[in-house]
Order: sequence, then structure tokens, then C-alpha cells
Amino acid sequence: MGRVLVHGFVLILPFLLYGLYLWQVKRAGKDGPEATPWFWLSVAGLVLMILSFVAYGVLGEHGDGDYVPARWQDGRIVPGDVKR
Repeated sequence: MGRVLVHGFVLILPFLLYGLYLWQVKRAGKDGPEATPWFWLSVAGLVLMILSFVAYGVLGEHGDGDYVPARWQDGRIVPGDVKR
């Protein structure tokens, strides 16, 4: 259950942040493309992408071993796997 909540939060977070941004822009009385900080949004996206790569590298599964592809053996297909 906790995993579902975490994944759901990660999925909904960009929409919540965008809604917060729109609320802030409307409150400040600005509107339109000229009010959008494109540079800072691009920098934030780049930083989040780099952080996701780092998190995957640190937390992701690292396969130790050799990959053996699927093969035909004794009249049937044997699925591929990793031999350790």
C-alpha cells in the first residue's frame, strides 16, 4: 500500500507544482507566455533529470553476470537469463 502511495505522489507531483505555479502567476496579476520563466523551468527540468539518473545509478539493480540470450534447444525456446 505504501508503495502505491509513493508512486501516486510521484505521478501527481508535477501537476500539483504546475497548479501552484499558475495560482502564483494569477495572484501576481501576470498572465501569458511573457510571465513564464522558461530559463528557470529548463534548468529545473535538467537538474531533475540528472538527479533521476544519479538515483537510478545508486538505487537501481546492478546485474552482475553475463546475459545469455533466448535460444532454441531440444525443439523448444529457452528464455534468456543472466548467468552469475
